[in-house]
Amino acid sequence: MELNDIQRLLGEEYVQNGYMDMWCVDLYQTDLPSQTQRIYDIAEIGLWNTEVSEALEDTRKKKNNKELRAKWGEEGADVIIRVLNFLSRKEIDAEKAILEKHQKNIGREKLHGNEV
Repeated sequence: MELNDIQRLLGEEYVQNGYMDMWCVDLYQTDLPSQTQRIYDIAEIGLWNTEVSEALEDTRKKKNNKELRAKWGEEGADVIIRVLNFLSRKEIDAEKAILEKHQKNIGREKLHGNEV
């Protein structure tokens, strides 16, 4: 299964379970979304951080490696699901965006020219 297939599959569940209606205030018929839509977008993007924070908290609790790896997989999947759903709602092709960003990254200096 390719990323576009996964994005489409997740998007169907996103719509079916009512998240599209919950997070979508206007249809973006102009280049300037309503202030209410911006607030909803900020809230939905903020949920990406909650999933990352859960992974950080699991790591901080120093669980055994097997348990920790399972939690990283679960929280990592949650991050990806939330991002893909948001991109679907915005009608952004995640696979294309990732490949375009990868091409930009290829040309960068090692560690972006910084030390660690």
